[in-house]
Amino acid sequence: MSWGTELWDQYDLIGNHTQKGIEFCEKYTHFVKERCAIELDYAAKLKKLVKNYQPKKKEEEDYQFTWAKGFRGMMNELHDIAGQHEIIAENLTSAVFKECQNLILEMKQEKKRCLQEGFKIQQHLSKTLDTLEKSKRQYEKTFRESERASETHKRADADINLSRAEVEKTKAVAQLRTQECDKNKNDYAATLQETNRAQNEHYTSLMPAVFQQLQEMDERRILQLQNFIRESAKIENGVIPIIKTCIEGMENAANSINVSEDSKMVVDRYKSGFEIPQDIPFDDLSSPNSSVGSGSDSSLNTPKYSGTVNSRTSSGTITGRSKKRTGLFGIFSASKQQGGKTEDTKEDYSNLAPNQQKKQLQKKNHQIKT
Repeated sequence: MSWGTELWDQYDLIGNHTQKGIEFCEKYTHFVKERCAIELDYAAKLKKLVKNYQPKKKEEEDYQFTWAKGFRGMMNELHDIAGQHEIIAENLTSAVFKECQNLILEMKQEKKRCLQEGFKIQQHLSKTLDTLEKSKRQYEKTFRESERASETHKRADADINLSRAEVEKTKAVAQLRTQECDKNKNDYAATLQETNRAQNEHYTSLMPAVFQQLQEMDERRILQLQNFIRESAKIENGVIPIIKTCIEGMENAANSINVSEDSKMVVDRYKSGFEIPQDIPFDDLSSPNSSVGSGSDSSLNTPKYSGTVNSRTSSGTITGRSKKRTGLFGIFSASKQQGGKTEDTKEDYSNLAPNQQKKQLQKKNHQIKT
């Protein structure tokens, strides 16, 4: 359907409609720009979140557990997802935002050219109509003057008191006015014919051509907007497979968490290797061999435990002789050394709990071989 045919008399409304179309493109451009900013901001915040939750040096040992490795794997996939949002912003900027800006600039120039051409055509028709109006007024003026001159001549010719010369004079004036009227009548007819031709050309050829250009421009704008929206969807759809892969990576990270393995690792890391303490023997105070002496504390306060002896010692409380702590006390003191060397760790790790000593020796042996 052609605007030039259907909207031949709506020049101003067509101009307003095309202007609204350009303004909508500008609005869409602002929308894309803001969306790109949101995508970039979202990506930056995701990356910052991942960075803030990366393990510290002091936490590296804990990240040997599968639950910690799973968390780290999930964060790595989240970092990759953030990168895909950056790609969305970059592609939208290059393929949509900049192209839309170019379209707006092109449409403004084309609309300005079309309206200027339409204005010239309108001005030409207005001048033609003004010329017709002047010609018509001149014809009307001379026609009235001719009518008056003819009436004057008729009255003079009927008046017997006027001389022949005066009658002839009025006749000559009437003939002159009639000639002028006929001339202006012909001029008016010619001008009218030219005006009708110009008006017909104006509404059937010249202005429809301008309207056709505006219609093509507006339709091109609509098609381009359709392409921009389709391209936006295509850009986002392009990263979906990668984001889906990242999500699958998160699922794999979750599936990699092994409860049994983590529990075993806790045992391997903290097991001392000591035997469970034996029962505490009864200390008979009436027996000559009783460890309780005058002024000493009760033997219940310093029981003699059997079991594996720890290398760390403390001063005895009964005889004043150096006495090795065993049993529970040995376990408590040994637990402080588990997991690695302490300040007084020996070369053969003999000061560690048996299981920890074995682990350290195996580790050292592996380092020597490699």
